[in-house]
Amino acid sequence: MPDPPDFLDSLGALSLTLRMRRLADRLSEQGRAAYDALDIELEPGWYAALLLLERDGALSISDAATRLGVRHPTMVKTSRELEAAGLIVSVSDPGDARRRLIELSPRAMELFPEFQRVWGAFDDALGELEEAASGTLGQHVVALGAALDARGLDARVRDLLDARPAPRSTRRPLGAEVWAATPRDRAAVIDIARELVTSGETYAYEPDITDDELWEYWCPSSRGDGFVACAGGEVVGAFVIRPNQPGPGAHVANASYVVRADRRGRGLGRRMGEASIELATSLGYSSMQFNIVVSTNLAAVNLWRSLGFRIVGTIPRGFRLPDGRFVAHHIMYRELE
Repeated sequence: MPDPPDFLDSLGALSLTLRMRRLADRLSEQGRAAYDALDIELEPGWYAALLLLERDGALSISDAATRLGVRHPTMVKTSRELEAAGLIVSVSDPGDARRRLIELSPRAMELFPEFQRVWGAFDDALGELEEAASGTLGQHVVALGAALDARGLDARVRDLLDARPAPRSTRRPLGAEVWAATPRDRAAVIDIARELVTSGETYAYEPDITDDELWEYWCPSSRGDGFVACAGGEVVGAFVIRPNQPGPGAHVANASYVVRADRRGRGLGRRMGEASIELATSLGYSSMQFNIVVSTNLAAVNLWRSLGFRIVGTIPRGFRLPDGRFVAHHIMYRELE
């Protein structure tokens, strides 16, 4: 049967506002679908604020709202979302310590080349949609909706990105071999794990955790198996695979990972992630679950998504950062073959 006629067609010019709202919702929904398909944790409304901060540097909320032409409460809401996602940080104004500014976080600056590549594809895809529309403003809106019916924004973005090379890292990939951890690896593993204790940003360690407790965590003597990643004769990372729960829950694997600070950003996390999935399968686990993936750790969230994990739950304010802020953490899960 043919689709029923659109009721808005009978409203004439009165339909314009509703059509524009419907179109905006569709563009946002399909834009979010594009980000999800690319395993990028962004929201469609964030790009303008991020681009402004990248161009102008640190700004007050009021200045950012004025330059973007949005209401102050809207900018407050956006800045809170961006801060919770780990993409901006709040800093003191050098000229007035009582005044707070927002600026891009180091994580956002590291991810910016990829963001710009994706936004460039969005710009071109939206340009394609504009070219598909012609006539009056109302006709433009209708034609734009028809163009989205023919091919959605998310599909256009993905197709354009497929034709564009991903930005190349300026750092050489780090080749590493994975081995079962032994007592001779103890000192190196503890040194690397201490970096996590000091940062306090990704693992829920007590600040006064002892060396023996760290070693037992990363190389358990009873439940679990510890592994190290070695490159150039050095231990540069470690991970542990253990049952997520005892008894009836022991068929689900849990895992933890740590990379030496000076070797991050060179593919070692992916190498250990892939190895842990293979090892967990060979050890007889049927699935793998991460109980705490801090939402501000976007690199980890995106990595696990790319390796087949999905977010099955989110705990609001479930993790306290060193600066006292509470942020969400995710529970991530995947089946094993």
